[in-house]
Amino acid sequence: MLAAGGVLFFVLKKPGTEQKAVTEKTQGKKESLEQLWEGRNYAAVDSLSSSLLSTNPLDYKALVYRGFAAFYQGAAQMTPEDQIPYFDRAVIDLRKARLSPKNPLDAQISYVLGKTYYHKGKYYMDLAIRYLEDSIQNGYIGKDSYVYLGLAYSEMGNYEQSVAYFLKAAENNPEDILLLTIAQGYYKLKDYQSSEEYLLRTLNSTEDVTIIQKTRFLLGKIYQERSDYIKAEEQYRQILAVNARSADAHYYLGEIFEVMNDKVKARAEWRKALEIDPSHYGARLKLYN
Repeated sequence: MLAAGGVLFFVLKKPGTEQKAVTEKTQGKKESLEQLWEGRNYAAVDSLSSSLLSTNPLDYKALVYRGFAAFYQGAAQMTPEDQIPYFDRAVIDLRKARLSPKNPLDAQISYVLGKTYYHKGKYYMDLAIRYLEDSIQNGYIGKDSYVYLGLAYSEMGNYEQSVAYFLKAAENNPEDILLLTIAQGYYKLKDYQSSEEYLLRTLNSTEDVTIIQKTRFLLGKIYQERSDYIKAEEQYRQILAVNARSADAHYYLGEIFEVMNDKVKARAEWRKALEIDPSHYGARLKLYN
C-alpha cells in the first residue's frame, strides 16, 4: 500500500498477462507512471496518463491514475474556483474507469469518487455518501472513510448517522478534533449529556489552544442552558486565561451576569467585548438597544 496525502491507497499493480500486445515503449511508460505515482508527482502522473489516453482513450490504468492524481491536485489548490476543474476531471476519469469490464480497483475508485464529490460541495453530498458506502461494502476502508461519511451526513442534516460514523472513526483514531466533532454532533441531537462527556474527553486529550477554546465555549453553552451558571462562568474564565482578547468570552460572561441580575457587571463585560471587537453584534445589541 502507498500513503498519499495522509490517506492509504493501493499501488496499482503492473499489467497482467492478458495485456500481451503492450509494446516495449508503452510498457516503459506504464512503469514510469507507477514510479511517478509512488513519488507523488501528481502533475507528471497527469501528463503521462494524458499521453497514454491520447492513443487509447479507454486505457483503464491511465484513467485510474489520472483520476486519482486529479483529486490530489485539486485538494492542493487554495480556492474552490481552482479546485473544481480538477475535481470535475477526477469524476469523469474515474467514472469512465468503472465502466471497464475488468475493474479490479472498483472499491478504491469509489472511495476517491466519494471524497471528490464531498469536496465539490453541499449539492453533491448524496453522491459522496453513495460512493463512500459503496467502497466500504466492497471491502475498502480508507483511514478517513468514516470521517468523510460523518462530515457528509452532517452536511445533509442527518446528525444521528453522522455521529455514528464519527464514533466508528474514533474507535481506531480518537484524535482530539474527532472527539470534539462527536461532541458537536451530540449537541445538535440535543443529547447534552453525551456532548458534555465527549467535550471533557477532548479537554483531557488535547493541548491545542484552538480546540480547547472551542471545547470550552460549547461546554459553557451547555452549562448556561442547564442554568448552571457557576460552571459556565468557569469555562469562559478559562478561555480568557489563555486568550485575554476573546470578545465572545466577555460577551457570554455578560449574559451570565445579566441572568443573575448583576447589570453593572454584565454591561462591563459587554463593553470589554466591544473594546476588543467594535463590530461584535451581540454586545452592540445588548448595550445600545
